[in-house]
Amino acid sequence: MFYYIIFYINMRYIFGRTGDRFDKFVSSLSIIGISLGVISLITITNIMNSFEILLEHNILEYIPHIILTTPQGNFNPNKYPIKNIICLYEINHITPIIKSDVVLQNKQNIGIAVMIGINKTSNEPLLNHLQYVNSDILTENSYNIILGKKLSEQLKVKLGDQLRLIIPSVSQLTPIGRIPSQRLVKVVGFFISKSEADNSELLINEQDASKLMNYPIGNITGWRLYLNSPLTVDSLSKKKIFTGMVWHDWREQKGEFFQSVKMEKNIMILLLSLVIIVATFNIVTSLSLLIMEKQPEIAILNTLGLKRSQIMAIFMLHGVLYGIIGTIIGILFGLLITNKINLIMFALNMLTKNIELPIIINPINIILISLLSIFISFLATIYPSWCAANIQPVEALRYE
Repeated sequence: MFYYIIFYINMRYIFGRTGDRFDKFVSSLSIIGISLGVISLITITNIMNSFEILLEHNILEYIPHIILTTPQGNFNPNKYPIKNIICLYEINHITPIIKSDVVLQNKQNIGIAVMIGINKTSNEPLLNHLQYVNSDILTENSYNIILGKKLSEQLKVKLGDQLRLIIPSVSQLTPIGRIPSQRLVKVVGFFISKSEADNSELLINEQDASKLMNYPIGNITGWRLYLNSPLTVDSLSKKKIFTGMVWHDWREQKGEFFQSVKMEKNIMILLLSLVIIVATFNIVTSLSLLIMEKQPEIAILNTLGLKRSQIMAIFMLHGVLYGIIGTIIGILFGLLITNKINLIMFALNMLTKNIELPIIINPINIILISLLSIFISFLATIYPSWCAANIQPVEALRYE
């Protein structure tokens, strides 16, 4: 019976009121403000999360997520078997890798690249983007290389051209002193991954790469770990995997960039959350006006036996209903705008043709935003409702 009374009174206050129009206007502003805050949060968080996933796919897919090596920079894989780490659920698979920073030089240009040695069993993602060439052409002792297309354009090389590949970190003793390890290599193909790898990576036979690095026979640079989610590398790095091994991961190359993206997303969420917080002040104002208007009714309810906690519950529910209505409206319009954001931005000339924002809707984010909105609305009702519960019937009815 108690719950029915509370709900019935609230329905009369919301839909059956014939009081001050200004009070109704303030109540409408509360709902509109909360709706706008929820719409903004849903739209921005989904776009930012989608953008982060797109960056993760386009950038982190083609660079080693983790490389486990030794302080010497190479080791015999039999000394550090992968069976000790392959059981970790964060790891998709593990392959050996021979990798080094190199300098490429021809008669006209010079450039910097990352050399990756591969073999027939390699799971190198770039092999899926080869252009009119097969990885079998990278045979041992051929010193053939496959370049990223944009890197080849920077160096102004074409198929069949020769380049001088120099490894600054490895030196050889000659009659004129020590000089960096180098070799003439032949460009036999290109890959186009539509990522940063096109600007900076090249593929070469694994054995040829090992010889250029002056490794002992059978040695590798390290174990290359592919993660199910590269962004979880921080938690994985805290686990003790191998004693005596050195840990390198993608954060050394792209950590600052992804940290800035994450910081920007958090700042946007914080700023947009202020829209909801400001809207809740309208709830405080609306409830205060309602309580002032309904003082005689509150006094009568007190005299009929309603407790202070019950009076407080009536007005708290009233404010929370504003939050729920505003949140539901915000969710509906937020999902609509999110799905049509590319059309909207194109109509406003904010996007060019053939460019689209990635849209991936995360239900968990929507639930969290909804709960946050309702919780803030609930907090805004506490003080006005407490004031209503403390109204003395004698004072309220004195001039009635």
